Amino acid sequence: MPAMDEAFWANIDAHIVAQRQDGQDKPPAAPLQAAPAIAVVSDAAPLRRVASDWTGVLDTLTAAKSAAQQQEARLREQAAEQDALLQELRRSQQEVRAFEVLLREVQVQADAKAGELRARAEAQIGKVQAEAAAKLQAMEARVQAAERRAEAAEGWLVRIEQASRDLVPGERRAAA
Repeated sequence: MPAMDEAFWANIDAHIVAQRQDGQDKPPAAPLQAAPAIAVVSDAAPLRRVASDWTGVLDTLTAAKSAAQQQEARLREQAAEQDALLQELRRSQQEVRAFEVLLREVQVQADAKAGELRARAEAQIGKVQAEAAAKLQAMEARVQAAERRAEAAEGWLVRIEQASRDLVPGERRAAA
């Protein structure tokens, strides 16, 4: 972290020096000392150096305040964007929940309709099978009745044939 702090202050110092309007000499880009040296006020030159150090500190503070304000503005913009995105996400989640509820309702309705159609189809199949069984039974009854009539007719034919043989004179009987 100390390297980052030094880089921050060096960056701010460079920014201040670049924005100075009075054209003062630009100090070297070395990092500031942790504790400033105390100057002796015996000559005019050191007094000027002390004043310029304080001006540099004020310039540094002003630049730091400006940078902090810019950072705060950027953070506010990001927070506003994130808030808008969060609201959009919440709306999307509500829509998804609503669609899930709708989907469940549609599935329940579809299942009920499928069950109803299945029951109707099974009832229709049962009805058709019952009709087919009734028709088959009626046909079998007709067949049995027809077979009984045929047997009765055969019996009658055998009797008629026997009676006709009995009516034929004796000689022809032997030939027949």
